[in-house]
Formats: sequence, C-alpha cells, structure tokens
Amino acid sequence: MAGGKLPPRAGSGKSLKDFTIQASVHVEVDNDVKGALTRLKPEVALYVGGMGHRTKNFHNDIMVRRGFGDAAKRIQELYLAGHKAEAIATVPDEWVDLKSLVGPPARIRERYRAWEDSGADSLSVRSGQPEAIEVMAKAARLN
Repeated sequence: MAGGKLPPRAGSGKSLKDFTIQASVHVEVDNDVKGALTRLKPEVALYVGGMGHRTKNFHNDIMVRRGFGDAAKRIQELYLAGHKAEAIATVPDEWVDLKSLVGPPARIRERYRAWEDSGADSLSVRSGQPEAIEVMAKAARLN
C-alpha cells in the first residue's frame, strides 16, 4: 500500500450502468414444439450434467436456483455415470422452454417479448437455421 492507496478490488466504484448485459438464446423454428425442445436437450444434459466439477457447475447451479434442483441433480448423476441417453431424457421440457425460443414463428415472436423486457442490452441468437434469424429480426422490429 505504497502512498496510502488501497490495492484495486473487484467492482471498485463500478455499478450495473458500467456493464453491458449480453443474453444468448437458442432459436428453433418448428411447428412441432416438443420435437424442437427434444433436439435441444442433449446440449442441456452435457452442460448441466457433464461440465465443470461435480460440486462446481455453473449450468447445474442455475438450474437449481431457478427451481429445477431435483432434475439438475438427477441429470448430473446419470451423465457422470455414463447414462447420457437417460440424462437427456431427464431434462424437463419446461426448463428448455424457459431458456430458448422454439416453435412456429408466431410462438417465437410472442415469447420474444419476455427476452426483450429482460434487461439485457443485446441478444445473441444461436441457431443453425437461417429462418430463425429472419424470425428473430421480424420479432425485434415488431416489438
């Protein structure tokens, strides 16, 4: 502490106004909502069940904090035991639906409003479908 100055600390003098919040959403355009949710489950199972350490997994922790603790625990147990198909099947549809925008374009546009009102400054769209980008561009223009 030369010159009487304190060493720098994380967050010293910063507030939320100093940060840009970037959200990310997976978008699947499909009239079969259940089928679209099912296609996203393997990635969820990998991140919730197989990423990080058993006791320190950001994705698992978020699932627990959002009220899906039992499912998160079971997904991780199954995934780490090598039962990946069972872990995937254990991922709740409701969880995938909360963190993605899937279904026909009208459903995606309607559900986009919650993302727009979330407080995020920008939204990255994750999709392998060119149509998804078009649907999201239209949703952003309409809202």
